[in-house]
Amino acid sequence: MMDNSNDFIESNESGFDIRKFFLMYIRYWYWFIFSCLIALAGAYFYLRYTVPIYKVGAVLLIKDEKKGIGGNDMLKELEMFSGNKIVENEMEVLKSRTLIEKVVDDLNLTVAYFQKGEIRPYDQIFKNSPLWVQHGELTKIAYQEPLFIKILNRQKFELQNKTGESIGTFAYSQNIRSKYGAFRVFLNDSLYRTDNDLIKINFYDKNYLVEQYQNNIKVELLNLKSTVLKLSLEDASPTKGKAVLSKLIEAYTFSALADKNMEATATLQFIDQRLRLITGELGDVEKDVETYKSSQGITDLSVEANLFLEKVKENDTKMNEVDIQLKVLDGVENYLRSSQSGTAPATLMVNDPVLIGLLGKLNELEIQREKYARTTEAANPLLGTINTQIANTKAAIRESISNQKQGLMVTRTSLKGLNNRFESSIRTIPKKEREFVNIKRQQGIKESLFLMLLQKKEETAISYASTVTDSRLVDEPYSDPRPIKPKGNFIYLIALLIGIIIPAGAINLKESFNDKIQSKGEIESTTGISVFGEIGKKPKEMKDNIVDMKSTSFLAEQFRTLRTNLQYAAGGVNIDGRGKAILLTSSIGGEGKSFVSINLSSSIALLDKKVIVLELDLRKPKVSEYLGVSREVGISNYLIGQANIEDIIKQSSLHPNMYVLPSGPIPPNPSELLSNGKMAILIEELRKKFDYVVLDTPPVGLVTDSTILAEYVDAVFYLMRYQHTPKSYLRVLKDLKDKGKFKSLNIIFNGVDYRNSKEYGYGYGYGYGYGYGYGYGYHGDTKKPTFWARFKDSFKS
Repeated sequence: MMDNSNDFIESNESGFDIRKFFLMYIRYWYWFIFSCLIALAGAYFYLRYTVPIYKVGAVLLIKDEKKGIGGNDMLKELEMFSGNKIVENEMEVLKSRTLIEKVVDDLNLTVAYFQKGEIRPYDQIFKNSPLWVQHGELTKIAYQEPLFIKILNRQKFELQNKTGESIGTFAYSQNIRSKYGAFRVFLNDSLYRTDNDLIKINFYDKNYLVEQYQNNIKVELLNLKSTVLKLSLEDASPTKGKAVLSKLIEAYTFSALADKNMEATATLQFIDQRLRLITGELGDVEKDVETYKSSQGITDLSVEANLFLEKVKENDTKMNEVDIQLKVLDGVENYLRSSQSGTAPATLMVNDPVLIGLLGKLNELEIQREKYARTTEAANPLLGTINTQIANTKAAIRESISNQKQGLMVTRTSLKGLNNRFESSIRTIPKKEREFVNIKRQQGIKESLFLMLLQKKEETAISYASTVTDSRLVDEPYSDPRPIKPKGNFIYLIALLIGIIIPAGAINLKESFNDKIQSKGEIESTTGISVFGEIGKKPKEMKDNIVDMKSTSFLAEQFRTLRTNLQYAAGGVNIDGRGKAILLTSSIGGEGKSFVSINLSSSIALLDKKVIVLELDLRKPKVSEYLGVSREVGISNYLIGQANIEDIIKQSSLHPNMYVLPSGPIPPNPSELLSNGKMAILIEELRKKFDYVVLDTPPVGLVTDSTILAEYVDAVFYLMRYQHTPKSYLRVLKDLKDKGKFKSLNIIFNGVDYRNSKEYGYGYGYGYGYGYGYGYGYHGDTKKPTFWARFKDSFKS
């Protein structure tokens, strides 16, 4: 008996065999090629018919003094009402609903136009449509179903629904009412191409469209240390995307300028109101001077009177300035007491730098609150923070106003005291001169105040006219020449991976559900018994089960190898004159016991050895059928005493040294017949007459005949067939070995398909004249199988 333990240990120590792992897939290479071709074709058609998406971008510079970005110093002096920009706030403003609504309205994006494409059914057209639609109130159907307009000529068009049915024929610019709602259709004469042109119209809900653009427009900082913003948008039409970004930047610039001019407008209104009042008062005073001079005949005043008059005018001018300051402060107080929100009061007439700074800060906070109110929810914590800052700033302004008022009242009291002293001095002047000085004094006050207001108005007007935006367009909207979605290389790569993964998964699934033995390694690793010999798959060209042992075919070579090794399994050379008895069995039927028994015996006979085959599968005999031998009289007759040994031995037509003992008639009780003791006598008698006695027995997994006969033989050959024997019988074989029911137990692996076996892989190719190996053909046939034959075989395996 051969010792297979060392081989078994070495097999287990080898671990994972990466070569076998890859060969398991390589033998199904047809599947992978077919699957990859299908996947790549699918990717091609997907890319061909999918609408490409392009990325449109623009670069905008925001002037943020906190990050060191400022404007020209001269412009800064002219911009009396400029406020600091916070770039993070401007990023949110650019995506505000107010600006995007303006973009949607200005570009009429709620209506999309499509024309028939060369590849896809319809392609979107923007600014190149031969017609345009102006709609009023639309129905739900308009947002759910497309509308088709067929241009009949330059005067009329036909409306169609999605099924192509005509809704009616109308003239351009005609008011139309249908199930879609109310709308009008206009013709662009410059873009008119031909009659019978079909245009597809899609209507979009404005609120939905605004939300889509708010989500799709990306605003991001190019560098955390800079104030350069990159605006990007993904759209199927690059022209449309560039138009949307251009209009958005335009709307943002207009909004920023409007915010900056709000304070200047409020200051101009205040100055105009004061000028109207002062102009009227100055006119009255000048009339009084004229009337007094006419009535009193005064032409000139004394030097002393002029001196007092100049001093009084100077003092009154200061008092008027104090009064204006008090009125301005009263205006600021009134604004603070009111609950209204909006632009902070004008700071032009305020002289205190602290109060000017506080009012400027309040103005910035009010503008920020207004922007956040337009772009965020009311419960936003940022909005609450700004409201708190506004409240604190107002408290500081009130305190500053209170302090300034106290100082101004003290100044006013002091100036009033000086006036009283000047008036006492004037009383010493002659009456006429005194009266004229008083009138002239009022005229000078009004003139100085009028000139001051005119100067401030001019300064405000210059600032208003010189206001520039706090942003600058660095890069005009541009689009990438290639679409970003779908990405062709990426899609092809994914398709290729899918083409590999699907057959690999199918192979793994197929292998996991396959309970048949597929490799020698599975047998050896489970049973611990080395495979004694292998027999290749019988070729399709071989019609019968007889191998020409004189040929150079691979099957013949395998049987010769099996024959050579047989003496080691059967106990060496005959020294007592008794022939060797070997038994062939298997797990189930159809594993090739009769095929191996006949051809192994034929191969032994070529060595000038006498060999006999016993057809002991009394239930389903096959040997006699394969050899064309009659089994009317055979082993069953001998076992019941109806025939002698000489009567049932028959010579085979394959070789003069090969004999057959047919089974005879099928008995009702085969196991009992084999156990009656005559089998031992029969085998012993045959040992004396023949060099080899080959017992072809039933499967051990079905009946007990083989175990009964095992004690009469020198070696047992257990057949397992590739892709036929269930893996569960490996445990049965292991139990037989462990319990020692068979002596010199050996395994023959039959029907191995070397081309498709996962252990050898495609290309092993014995007998096919390709790959590696001997290259012998069956019966001299070295013809390669066709591509489709190999393709079909891969599915069958």
